[in-house]
Amino acid sequence: MLLQIPGGPELLIIFLVMALLVGVPVVLVGLFLVVRAIGSDGDDEVAELKARIEELEAQVAAGSEAAHNEVTVEDDRREEQ
Repeated sequence: MLLQIPGGPELLIIFLVMALLVGVPVVLVGLFLVVRAIGSDGDDEVAELKARIEELEAQVAAGSEAAHNEVTVEDDRREEQ
């Protein structure tokens, strides 16, 4: 039907060229943004996990120091008796 219109084949070629010139870059930019969004979520999760590990290491260090102090106090009490 489009080919029966005067200038139809030319319009068809113009639309195909426009689709290639506009559509391909739009798709590429969209893919880039999607990949970038997916990749940035992983960075945030890694940063949160690192912060949590540091927090837990501090708790373990504080706990081991407290346990060491308790053992020392108990040893001192035994020596006093």
